[in-house]
Amino acid sequence: MPELPEVETVRRDVARGYVGHELEHLVVTGRRTVRRHRPELLSTLDGSTLAGLGRHGKFLLFEWDDGRVLVGHLRMSGQLLAAQPGDPVAPHTHAVLAFKDAGELRFVDPRTFGELFLAGLGEEDGERQGAPRTDVLGPRDRVAELRHLGPDALTVDWAHFQRALAGRRAPLKSLLVDQRVVAGIGNIYADEIAFAARLRPDRPGGSLKRNNLQRLAESTRTVLGAAIAARGSSLADEQYRDLFGVSGRYQLEHKVYDRLGQKCASCGHDIERVHFGAKSAYFCRKCQK
Repeated sequence: MPELPEVETVRRDVARGYVGHELEHLVVTGRRTVRRHRPELLSTLDGSTLAGLGRHGKFLLFEWDDGRVLVGHLRMSGQLLAAQPGDPVAPHTHAVLAFKDAGELRFVDPRTFGELFLAGLGEEDGERQGAPRTDVLGPRDRVAELRHLGPDALTVDWAHFQRALAGRRAPLKSLLVDQRVVAGIGNIYADEIAFAARLRPDRPGGSLKRNNLQRLAESTRTVLGAAIAARGSSLADEQYRDLFGVSGRYQLEHKVYDRLGQKCASCGHDIERVHFGAKSAYFCRKCQK
C-alpha cells in the first residue's frame, strides 16, 4: 500500500505537471472508484482549473479554482499515471482526467480499493441538489471527510505523541499505523521509524518517556523525509509506481522491514519478527528496547 512518502512523491509530480491547467473532461469507467456519490457528478469539474494539489496523510487533495476539492486515495494498488491522448490504456484504468495542454492523468487500480470523491458531497447531496456543498470545506487538511485523521506525519512533534500515546496500552506499531493518531504511516514506515527511534514496536505506547517520544518524533520526520527523497518504496509486488511508471528506491535502504533473518546493519544481530494480535513487526532485539 502506498504510504505517505509514495503519495507525496506522486503529489509533487502531479503538481508540477498539471497545476494551472484546465480540466477538459473527467471520465469515470469504474463505478467502485467513485462509490461515495454518482460518477457523473465528477463531470461538473469539466472546465475548472487545477489551482493546487495538497495532501494529508495518504489522501491527495485536488484543489480547483472554484473552491471545490477532489479527494483521491490510492489504497492498496492505486496508481496515478501520466499519459498522452492516444496512448494505450492500461488494464484497470478506472478514471481519466484530461487537461488542456498537459495531457492525461489516469487512475489505475487493479484491486479497486482506491477512490476519488468530491469533498462535502454524499449520495443524498448529489441526488438533492446536484452540486457539492462548499460550506463544509476548510483548509486542505480539514476537509470534512478527513477530520477524523490525526496530524500529518511530517508535522508531528514529541508533544503530540505525548498527548496521543498517554495511558495507551496498545503496541507502538499499532498506534503509529492508526490514522487517528498520526496520518500517513503504514506497515513499512512504522517498522523503519521504530528502528530509527531504537524502540521495540510491541512496546506499550503509554510506556514511552519524554526522551523516547523525542526520538520517535525526530525519527518519524527523518525516515519519511529520506523515503520521499528516494521517491518511495517499491516492494516485490511492484504495486507502487510513480507518475511516470518508475519504481521507488527507498526499499534499498530499509533497515528492518521484510528483512527477517538478515543481519542488522547496526549491530549484526538477526532481524526478527514479533507478533501481537493480528499485527506483526520486524525489529532488532539488540538495538530496540
